[in-house]
Amino acid sequence: MTSPARSEIVVLEDAAWRPRAADHAARVDAWTAGRRERMSRGARHPVDDFLFEYYPTRAAQLRRWHPGLGTALAGAHEFENDPSYRPLVIEGREVITVDPLHFARRRDGLAWVEGLLRRTAERPARLGCFGLHEWAMVYGLEQSEVRHEVWPLRLEPQEIRAVVNEHGLRCTHYDAFRFFTPEAAPMNETPLTRASQHDLDQSGCLHATMDLYKWSAKFVALVGSDLVADAFSLAREV
Repeated sequence: MTSPARSEIVVLEDAAWRPRAADHAARVDAWTAGRRERMSRGARHPVDDFLFEYYPTRAAQLRRWHPGLGTALAGAHEFENDPSYRPLVIEGREVITVDPLHFARRRDGLAWVEGLLRRTAERPARLGCFGLHEWAMVYGLEQSEVRHEVWPLRLEPQEIRAVVNEHGLRCTHYDAFRFFTPEAAPMNETPLTRASQHDLDQSGCLHATMDLYKWSAKFVALVGSDLVADAFSLAREV
């Protein structure tokens, strides 16, 4: 990974970046208030909690603001012990900025994600799956066998079976397919593997869209928190 030249790095003064960080925190707090309140009393929500249970980023991590590669912060002492950052002297004073060498060790992972997202965006959208991946995850199961059995099924098992049998399964996203029941998996139009993900993920898939949040959060110091927050907002809408 090439480090930006000093002349290309934008330096944000303390008075400029701290309000941006506060605005970001407030934006995230509005999204996570329900989650935090439920956690305080041991309650759960089947939809609103999904993004925090399926993806590894915690609410506190999402709340922390990062400027992104190419930006340096003045007076940012709270970043000094973060291995993603390094001190840099620009025009005679020390600032904090993202350390590209830290991410150079993750070059292969970055290349894998970049290739996946680029090829997914280039591939025409396929909209004919009708979201039946969720049905395939409980296909042939009784309520007591369902992975999240605390949440009752809205249809009887035989009704779920009838819908899936009638419409078929055309899932293109491996991380949905891998949760299909053993009876449902062979019914999918195309067998999916992790190795084939680059060849099959497509822009009409809601899971691939939600994963924009996962990938941006994984490299938040590089891409910046504004993009991660936008991706989280999109994932919530999906």
